[in-house]
Amino acid sequence: MLILYLFLIFVVFIVSFTLIFKFTVVWMSRIVGKQVGGKHREAETIINTGKVPKEWRNKLEKRVSLVNKTSKNPGKISRIQEQAKGIALKRIDRLIDYFKASPLVENKETRRILLDQLQETRKAWEEKEWKEIITS
Repeated sequence: MLILYLFLIFVVFIVSFTLIFKFTVVWMSRIVGKQVGGKHREAETIINTGKVPKEWRNKLEKRVSLVNKTSKNPGKISRIQEQAKGIALKRIDRLIDYFKASPLVENKETRRILLDQLQETRKAWEEKEWKEIITS
C-alpha cells in the first residue's frame, strides 16, 4: 500500500513538473517572439518612413507634452525635446547593434543593406529637430 501511495505521488509530481515546464517554454517563446518581432517591426517602420516608431514616440511624446503643459519656459521645452531625441537616438543605436549580431537576418547582403539604411536614418535624425523626426 505504501509503495502504491509513493508511486502515485511520483506520478503526480512528474505530471505537474511536465505541465509547468511546457507552460514555461510556451510562455518564454511568446515573450521572445514578441521582442524579436517588435525589433523587426521597429526597423521596418524606421526604414519605410524615416520617422520614430509609434511605440517609441508615444512614450517620448507624453514626456514632451507634459512639460509643454506645465512649463511655458522655451528653454525647458527645448531641453526635454533634446532629451527625447537623445533617447530615440540611443534606441536606434540599440537596434543597429541588435541587427549587427542577429542570426535572424537572411544573409550578409541583407544585413548590410539593413544596417546602412538604419545608420543613414540615424544620421538624418541627428541633424533634425525632435518635431521633424516624429511628424508623419
